[in-house]
This record gives sequence, C-alpha cells and structure tokens, in this order.
Amino acid sequence: MTKADKTNKSSKKKPTKKKTAVKKSSKPKHKAPVKIRAATQKQLTFQQELEQQIQMLTESNRQHKRKIFDLYTIFEISRNFNALLDYQQLLDTFIFTSLAQVGAMKAAFYLLENDDHSKLVLTKHKGSGEFPSKRYKFKRGSQLLDNLTKMNRPTLIDRDILSVANKTELKILKEFENGLLVPLLYQTELSGIFIVSNKHTVRTFTSDDIEFMSILGNQISVAIENTRLYEAEKKSSMQLRETQEQLVHSERLAALGEMSAKVAHEINNPLGIIKNYLQLTKNRLKDENTSEYLSIVNEEIDRIAKIVAELLDFHRPKGYNFQTVSITELADSVISLMTYQFKKKKIVIERNYQKNIPDVEISPEGIKQVFLNLIINAYDAVSDYGILRLSIKSDKEKIMMQFCDSGPGIPPELVPRVFEPFFTTKDPDKGTGLGLSVCYGIIKKHNGSITYKNKELGGCFEIKLPIKHKATLYESGF
Repeated sequence: MTKADKTNKSSKKKPTKKKTAVKKSSKPKHKAPVKIRAATQKQLTFQQELEQQIQMLTESNRQHKRKIFDLYTIFEISRNFNALLDYQQLLDTFIFTSLAQVGAMKAAFYLLENDDHSKLVLTKHKGSGEFPSKRYKFKRGSQLLDNLTKMNRPTLIDRDILSVANKTELKILKEFENGLLVPLLYQTELSGIFIVSNKHTVRTFTSDDIEFMSILGNQISVAIENTRLYEAEKKSSMQLRETQEQLVHSERLAALGEMSAKVAHEINNPLGIIKNYLQLTKNRLKDENTSEYLSIVNEEIDRIAKIVAELLDFHRPKGYNFQTVSITELADSVISLMTYQFKKKKIVIERNYQKNIPDVEISPEGIKQVFLNLIINAYDAVSDYGILRLSIKSDKEKIMMQFCDSGPGIPPELVPRVFEPFFTTKDPDKGTGLGLSVCYGIIKKHNGSITYKNKELGGCFEIKLPIKHKATLYESGF
C-alpha cells in the first residue's frame, strides 16, 4: 500500500470519529431536563417539610411560652391570694386577672348567700355591658348546677348547657353569651360559679383559656373559703371582746348601783327629817326674806331627793312585761310628747322608717323610757333650728334604730365613759348622769345593744334589739 492510499484511508476514517463524537455529545441533551426537574421537586418538598416543621416548632414554642406565662401568672396569683384577707379585694383581684388573661369583656361571681346557703347570688361583677338583676339567683340542686359539679371543669355556655337550664338560669346566662362557666368547688361541695364572657365579640375561648381557668378556679375556691373563715373568726373575736367588755361594764354598774343604793338609803332618812322640820320652820316665820331663803333650801332638798330616788331606781330590779308591739308607733308616741319643746326651739325631726318592719317583743314601758331619754339628750344637745334624725330598719332577726342629732357630739376621749353612772357632759343643774346608764341596763335586759358614735353632723346612738325576746342573765336585774 502506497502512502497515498494510507493517506486516503486515514482521511476516510476521521469523519466517522466525528459522527461518533456528535452522537455521544447529543445524549445528555435529552437526559438533563429530567434530572433538573427531579432535583427541583425534591428541593420543593424538602422546603415545604422544613416550613411545616418551622411552623410546628413555632406553634409549639408559642404554646410553651403561653403555658409558662400562665403557670407564672397562677403562681403569682396564688401567692397574692394567700396574702389577701379582705374578701372583696380578693374577688376584685381574681376578676381583673381573669379578664386580662383570657381576653374576656366581663366577669361575675355568683356565691352562696350569707343567710341562705341554698342559693347563689350575684356577689361581684366587673366589665362592659349589662349584668343580670340581683333578684335572679342560681338554686343549688338544679340540673345545671349538678352537671357543673359532676364535671368539675370550666364549661362553655353552649346549646347543651342552655338545654338543661331553667327559666331563671336562662335569664342569667343570656347576659353571658359566648361565655365560660367555672364551677367553684370546696371539698366536693359547690360554693359558687365564676362566669367570664366575650359577648359582642367573635372570639371564643381556647383550650388554653379553659385549662387556665380550671387551675385558677381551684385556687380561688380555696382562697375564698380561707377568707370567709378568717372573717368569721375575726367577727367571732370581736363579738367575744364586746361581750367581755359588756360583762365588765355590767359588773361595774352592779357595784356602783349597790354602793349608790346604800348611800341613798343613808341619805334618804335624814333628808326627810330635814325637809319636815324645814317646812315647820317656814310656817312659823313671818320675815319674807327668810321665808324666801328657806324656799330655795327646800328646792335644793327636793333636787337631792330626786337624785336619791334615781339612785334607788337605778339599782332596784325591775320586772318587765314583754309584749309584741310596733316599734315605729312607740317611737312616734314618744316624739309626740316632745312636740311642744321641739317647736319652741324650731328643731326639725327627720324620720326614716323602713317599710314593713315587723312587730317586736319588748317591754313598752322600758323602751319608751330609753327613747324619751335619748330624745331629751338630743333636745339638750342641739341649738335652735337643729335636727334630730330617727331611723328604724330591720332584718330577719333584729331591729336597728339610730338617734342622731346635729349637736356638737361628745369629745372622743370621753366616749368610752358615756354609759357610766354619774357621767354627764351637761351642766350640773341639768342632769345627774344616770339616764344613759339606766338606758344601758334596760337594753341589756332586752338582750340588745346600745352604742354611741360621733358623726360628721353630730352624735348618734344606735340600738339593736332582737325581734323575739329571750331571757338573759340581766332578766333579774344587775
């Protein structure tokens, strides 16, 4: 083979190599878009999963933060609850905390009545919008309250709740639309209901809200009961202290009364002899000046005799005839005795009597003496154009009366002595200081109380008497 032939042969093979190269280079052109699409799809899927994971972690983080905040809030509230001993302040704190924490518009407490534990009455409420009338009450034993007690957890006011509510409960619940009922249980017994409401908004309570209110409800139930026990103990201690003070006062009165009676007896006999001989002397004297002097002496002896009579009356035990009478009619009859004197000084009498006051079992003569004494004191205390205010009201067990005047009152440092025998702020010729001591004794024999307080517009005596009389240690006197 010649060189030319080799050259021609080699030149023929080169194009073949080019074709092969072209075919190899053309194959990736068809496969590249498929790989790119697959990689893009995986990337999108991964990105979506990553975003979902981020959202889940964000929501989980939010929930954890909310729970931490709720738990911290509950911890702080519990600590504050333990420090609060004032009942009303405790309820206010709980309401404000609940409104802020769950974003509610208004809230209300329905708690056991003081004198009727069969009903839950509107005790405290805060927020915007209307609230039910206080005359609408939840009654223990109703199906609604029984269901709440059994569930023992906050419950949304929905169709299921409304379907078991009675007419009165429906009137209450209609003012708490879109609300949440929180039962307050103490030792498995229902002691109240707390209601929060989002009425006029589209927001509903979340599971976090319900859980928060459930924990908070348990806390407030215990706190309310502790506060009630504290207030009951405080009231009991005050009553015990008052009883002890009254017993001490009564013992002092008894001792003073016994001593006064002995002194009175010793004075009375020679006083009578002096008076008799004075009268005989006066009849034999013709000198007018001497006769006038003896008349003055006679008047002063009469005044001494009156004091002695009051001393004996103060110590002498009295038998009271208890009758059922109208206390307002009795008060009006005593005021009528002083009508002339009041008109003379142009004193205004303001009467404020509660309607439908029940008749009370008292000794009319004894209480009339107390009323007259207090009204005369008021008359002496006020100046011309003064005011006497008499108010009478009652509850299921007692009658409360106030005798207030527009006078100057009694100096604060002398108030503790106001019922002591012989104590008086009047001029010596206007009183012996036994009137209020006698009033004190009469009221005690009625198992009642009498107190004095200075007010802005003058002095004020307050009397409390039981509607039904019960025999007491004072029944037979001091």
